[in-house]
Amino acid sequence: MQILLKTIHKLFSRKEPANIPSAPYNELKQTRISHELDITSYTPTNHENACICLIDIVNFSKWCNDKKPTHIFETMTLYNKFLSELIAPFDDVDKIELVGDSVLILAGFRDKHSVSTKVSSIIQLSKNILSRIDYIRSIFDGDTSVRIGVHVGDIFSGFIENPRKFQLFGNSINVASRLEQSSLAGTFTISECAYRFYLEEFDPVDDLNPVCFGNPVVSFFKGVGKIGSITGYIHMNKVLIADDDELSLISLKQGVHIKYALDSDFVYTIDECVEKMKQYMFDMCIVDIYFVNETSYNGLREFRSWERTHRRKRQKVIVASVSINEDTIRLYGDLVDGFIDKTKVFNLENYPDLEVD
Repeated sequence: MQILLKTIHKLFSRKEPANIPSAPYNELKQTRISHELDITSYTPTNHENACICLIDIVNFSKWCNDKKPTHIFETMTLYNKFLSELIAPFDDVDKIELVGDSVLILAGFRDKHSVSTKVSSIIQLSKNILSRIDYIRSIFDGDTSVRIGVHVGDIFSGFIENPRKFQLFGNSINVASRLEQSSLAGTFTISECAYRFYLEEFDPVDDLNPVCFGNPVVSFFKGVGKIGSITGYIHMNKVLIADDDELSLISLKQGVHIKYALDSDFVYTIDECVEKMKQYMFDMCIVDIYFVNETSYNGLREFRSWERTHRRKRQKVIVASVSINEDTIRLYGDLVDGFIDKTKVFNLENYPDLEVD
């Protein structure tokens, strides 16, 4: 954030006008609410059980380090337009403010719908944003992601100083912020109270495919206290392959495509594999254990331990090796769900059936 503020200061301290599309940037601060309200008569108003959403760009400060001010502003204009287009179909969801890389979104200002519907709208919006993560990475040159926090609580609103500056206040915003900060990149974290409201009217299995929800966890946040929360993440209709050998990787990708008619994502290390599996649910993950047995084993063991706490579904993990033997099977035990003999990579019978819980 400090880097961005310094960049903005330098930009507007120039004697010559910067070559920046000023109108689109001005629109970053505008909301539908600001234009709907009579700013001369609007008084601070309390909103009960509003649904608050905070979105943050992961690695934004690092991304800004070597970027020119014009590039930063043009990229943020694209990002703002992208969010606005996703928000537009929801009649009671508003983008309140974009400050640096953080976006504050509110459902429930007009009180048109039940609390369950407000939460459903925000979760659907979160799903739509995370489903377009590849586009977000493309406009930020591939080195970023997003994380989202969602909470339901009481807030109050009003105009402050600048009559067109619509503001929200309340501890519920602080809670949503803490939930966002605790989220893994590429996921959203929703408070238990918001999730309970959602379940009053909706079935996540029918309503939110391909979103999956994890197990409830309780965390302690400074300034907030103990908060129960649940992680939401996208089920990718893909196979994740972890292999550090380029030729082997290509062979496995071809085998997966022939066997399952699915695309593949790939990583080169077990650490990258574990990180990806925490962010998404894949139809299957294939891990080459040529790395180092101990490294692969410890990585998978750490993931399964994390999974038991945070997930309701088990990620299907298959070990691929040129030497599948009793020692290998005994070592990995219940950490994995099957094995692929890499010497028979194009033998379709060599691949396990694709069954997702």
